[in-house]
Amino acid sequence: MPGWKSRLKQSATEFLKLPPDALLEVSRVTCVDGKNVVVENARRLLKVEDTKVTLDLGEQILTIHGQDFEIILVTDKEVHVTGQVASLEYTAHGRGAL
Repeated sequence: MPGWKSRLKQSATEFLKLPPDALLEVSRVTCVDGKNVVVENARRLLKVEDTKVTLDLGEQILTIHGQDFEIILVTDKEVHVTGQVASLEYTAHGRGAL
């Protein structure tokens, strides 16, 4: 159950009509020209392969499919990936995304 701080942020976001990523701890995925992907608020980098990168976003798993993937930057909450992106797949935890 969310704490009072989470509920306050949620209420402020709704009241001010802000996008959910403005105050809340939600993930943001930016894909530029099908070659560069930036994932903000990623919890963990789960798997890196030449054709697939899998990240834990908290309530979902993100799998980036394509080829020639390289991880360029990893910080506490951000991952930068380059390569040829074919698709992005979101899977709820516990549904066999790996």
